[in-house]
Amino acid sequence: QIATRLEIVKALHEKVTVKVLTNSDSLSSSLLGRMVELDIDTVKVKMIVHPLPNNFMRDTGPIFLSNGDSLKMANWNWKCLNQWCGNVKNLRGTIDDSLAKRFGYSIKSNPINYEGGAIVVNNHTALSISDYALEQNEGNFSVEEIEKSILELYGKERVIWLKGIPLIERNGLKIENYFGQGADGHIDALVRFANDSTLLVTTISEEDRNKSPIQEHDYKVYQGYLEQLRQAKRVNGEPYTLVEIPTPDISLHVGALPASVIWELLEIYDLTEQFEKEDMINMVPIMGYANYLVTNGVVLVSQYWKEGLPESEKNKDEEMMAILRKYFPDREIIGIQAKAINWDGGGIHCSTQQEPKINQ
Repeated sequence: QIATRLEIVKALHEKVTVKVLTNSDSLSSSLLGRMVELDIDTVKVKMIVHPLPNNFMRDTGPIFLSNGDSLKMANWNWKCLNQWCGNVKNLRGTIDDSLAKRFGYSIKSNPINYEGGAIVVNNHTALSISDYALEQNEGNFSVEEIEKSILELYGKERVIWLKGIPLIERNGLKIENYFGQGADGHIDALVRFANDSTLLVTTISEEDRNKSPIQEHDYKVYQGYLEQLRQAKRVNGEPYTLVEIPTPDISLHVGALPASVIWELLEIYDLTEQFEKEDMINMVPIMGYANYLVTNGVVLVSQYWKEGLPESEKNKDEEMMAILRKYFPDREIIGIQAKAINWDGGGIHCSTQQEPKINQ
């Protein structure tokens, strides 16, 4: 993972200043040394030490709100719904609030349980998954109440709600003996605004849909997204342009291993009664192309093909690069081999957070 994250820093640092969160001065020093080896200009990198860092800053770090003249931080409540959280379930309150205090961000708080990757926005509209919203809030708030909070916090005019969570996004046991990390419904890994009128929507090809139980299930979820979004309207009443984006063939990347190897992990998820130690578990990375990052002068997007994989997978990498070149012609499109961080339940967008520049 560290090597992949350093590649992200390298791809970004010539365009923007990059702030890297670590949990110690010694780790900061070690990473700066590795950056020098990678020809990264460390003058353009700022190390921030925090006792509880997290791999996915989109969710636990500051969510910035800006009118161009000032910055505020949207502070959702943090709620961890599974055993994996352990001692880190209060990370949001620890990381984002403490960074806000350290750097002087004012905070705009809300009692709704949400995470940064669960909402994507354009100038007027927010997009999220209703199943995620209700699961996170355990019946304490209705969709209507959550929508009101989103509109007030983000200053948008409309929320588009999608229904359905793909298995690839589920955290823990996904189906049968398929297991992996996930965010339980973060839209930033599935559907993204390319601009105010265009949505990029994840799909699974007919050729890949029956290659695993996960792909068979998620094919239907993504087709459902397309149907729902065909009915969605922009604030001016016009429909969206929908662009289908590919999905890597997950079956090529599943890693099978004996349950005994991950027995402690299965214990955390209360799954040891379902498996014997000699049973084979299919470990699944949360792969996809929608989890890309757009920032000054550059777009970073996941790439997955390597020698030994079918040419069809290379074609998917190239297709996604071409789509992004079309919609972001003024930015350099850079591919990042992202599977190492996908194993941990997120991707490039999850691992980063843009900080808007304000007028001086």
